Amino acid sequence: MNVVVNKADSSDLRDLVVLTCEFLEDVASQAGMAGFVPDDQKIRAKLPEFLDMPDYAVFVARSPKGHLFGFCTVFRMPVQIREEPYAILDRLYVRRDYRRRQIGRLLVEEAKRFTRSCKGKRLQATLPAFFVMEEALAFFRAERFYETGGRKHKIAV
Repeated sequence: MNVVVNKADSSDLRDLVVLTCEFLEDVASQAGMAGFVPDDQKIRAKLPEFLDMPDYAVFVARSPKGHLFGFCTVFRMPVQIREEPYAILDRLYVRRDYRRRQIGRLLVEEAKRFTRSCKGKRLQATLPAFFVMEEALAFFRAERFYETGGRKHKIAV
């Protein structure tokens, strides 16, 4: 399967709103809140400011013809005393019909590149504390993220 991953910009706003709504619906469903409907207008209003932040990146995965597969968001964390620089993989979403086709791996690779470009030493993802996301756990383990404290998953870049 051919997949193209690019850093998103303002021309991707419409597609990002769609993917963000799907992501939020998926997470809500896993949390036992089936039927949750995200506010797409609020998302559309808020997303542009993230696309313009220098320490924040959104990557979108598509087919060569532009069909949407998924996205991820990553941001550099400010360095604290006695801490190495790192980035947070904030959101990672691949549409259900396209999972298990290496798309998530490609998105994580872009997040790692972004982390390295910001002089980060590791990439960290945090899963929800109040419910288990089995597929996400399996994915992070397969990608060799290590668990710290149960919810946090880290990988050296």
